[in-house]
Amino acid sequence: MKRWLVALWMLLATLPAVAVQLTKDAPEVSLRGHLEHFEAKNRPLPFDAIRQERFTTLPDFRSLGYDTNDHWFRIILTRDADAPPRWVLSIGMPELEEVDVWVEQLNGAFIKHELGYHRPYENRPLQTRLFAVPVDVSPSAVTEVLFRVRTTNAINVSAELWQPSAFVANETKGNFYRGAYFGILLIAVLLYAILGIRLRDVTMAAYAGYAASMALFHLGSNGYLPVLLTSHQSWFSDALPRIGWLGGSISIALLWDKLLDLRQHFRRIHRLFLFTIFLNLALLLFAVMPFLVTASLLYVVKLANVLNSLNFFIGIVLALVFWRRSRRVELLLYFVAFVIPALGTLINNAANQGYLPQGVVTSYLYQIAPLIHVLVMSFGLALRLRQLQHDKTTAEHEAAVAAQRTEEQRRFVAMLSHEFRNPLAAIDRATQMVQFKTPTLPPPEAERLSQIRANVTTLSGFVDNFLMTEALEHGGLPLSREECAIRPFLENAIRQQGEAAERRIALRVSPDDARHSLDVTLMNVAIGNLLANALRYSPEDSPVEVIAEQSEQGLRIEVKDHGPGVEPDELPRLGTPYFRAASSIGKKGSGLGYHFTQRIVSAHGGRMTARSQEDEGLTVGLVLP
Repeated sequence: MKRWLVALWMLLATLPAVAVQLTKDAPEVSLRGHLEHFEAKNRPLPFDAIRQERFTTLPDFRSLGYDTNDHWFRIILTRDADAPPRWVLSIGMPELEEVDVWVEQLNGAFIKHELGYHRPYENRPLQTRLFAVPVDVSPSAVTEVLFRVRTTNAINVSAELWQPSAFVANETKGNFYRGAYFGILLIAVLLYAILGIRLRDVTMAAYAGYAASMALFHLGSNGYLPVLLTSHQSWFSDALPRIGWLGGSISIALLWDKLLDLRQHFRRIHRLFLFTIFLNLALLLFAVMPFLVTASLLYVVKLANVLNSLNFFIGIVLALVFWRRSRRVELLLYFVAFVIPALGTLINNAANQGYLPQGVVTSYLYQIAPLIHVLVMSFGLALRLRQLQHDKTTAEHEAAVAAQRTEEQRRFVAMLSHEFRNPLAAIDRATQMVQFKTPTLPPPEAERLSQIRANVTTLSGFVDNFLMTEALEHGGLPLSREECAIRPFLENAIRQQGEAAERRIALRVSPDDARHSLDVTLMNVAIGNLLANALRYSPEDSPVEVIAEQSEQGLRIEVKDHGPGVEPDELPRLGTPYFRAASSIGKKGSGLGYHFTQRIVSAHGGRMTARSQEDEGLTVGLVLP
């Protein structure tokens, strides 16, 4: 029984379609269920031959999928005597590349119209975004219309017949709504572009690029590019949608990367997004110069499409994951905003494959989805902008508080240093007076007096370091540069370490007569700090090397000891005030000498480095430009 029913259905499908009856009271007639279809598989046929082929009636407007064969469609028309003789046949979708239409005239001959997205706009008999042709319908006989479609897009064909005045009114209304649609997208592009530039925010600028790409893509899919770019239609109508597609892919990858801070949280995904961005940038060249495209390049294009889709869905999933962790409303809005166009694209692809019939949902959701997306995304970005403003206000307040505390600290240090310096000077003078008046003190008491004076000198040095560091950090201690010979300068710094230390220090200067411009007083303190550290933290019988080399890059000075060195994980912390490495335990020091030296070198526009290996001591180098 089933086989009989199937056979009957196939027989009915191959019967000629009933003629479409046109009446006076019907301004628009859908051809759903009246289109006859024939596919010329792998063999293009001439018009005269095609009329002898058997057509199949299509029950609805459903895509026939993707292929490169010729697809023929036929309509049989008749009209009432009082119905208008002239009608307008409108054929969609607007992005079909080649649409050839043969319309039977009242004398029985056929006139051919060559239409299509890739064909000159001036050839269209009616200057509209759709493929529209006038049809004169005979009142006494049937009128036959055939059209052939060749396309690399989905063979998604629909057709309607309109009375001319109704066609003009419908197009006017449709253009108004679509104009408002593109106006909203354009406002979003300009708004986020301006915000991105003014705030120097990559996220806002990237979203402006994404909105622009949506506008370009839908200008093409709605058939407006051939209308707007008639003088260069063949190039622009193809290049601009491709540029929009690639630009949108670049923008969306950059947008997700910045919104979710992938560089901080997911480095591998961040690198994947960067690779996709550069791949799409490279393909832009071929989008504007399609003659460079080769068969092998199409594989790269397919790879880029896969990566673009992957990045899109990775971003959506991560937005949902981040929202579940932090419960930040804007992350949920980002998720919802991008799910909407994803759903529209999914339905559109299903319709293009023929799984869903063309209807209100499948025809308009794909275009309405970007508009809803922009509205939802704008709300999310507004929340983000408010958070940025709040963070900026908080940072400015914290900076003001920190500046106030710094100023208070400076005043406190200056006051404390002054209060320390006077008592220390009094202690030193009193100790000197005791030593002067009692030269015959027993050795233990004389040694104690010497220790008192040494401790006073140490404390005075701490005070001087505090004051000088503060002055360097806040620009209160201007440099006084002068040209000086390097060897005598270093020899003087070595002598200041004492006679015993001088015997341990080996000096090498290259070239021997090297000269450089520097602040002698400050640099003498800096080199003295490095020498004191090297002598203090290395065995008493081990040498300390001082190497100075002058080149085109500037003056390089290295101080190398043969002590225990510094652990690799501690090297980055050298220069932090009051930090002392584990190897310095049991040795005198404040943790300020290296920091102070670093400040002096920085004030000269130079840089300091430190390296240490096991059993090789510590080598500190400074370069002065």
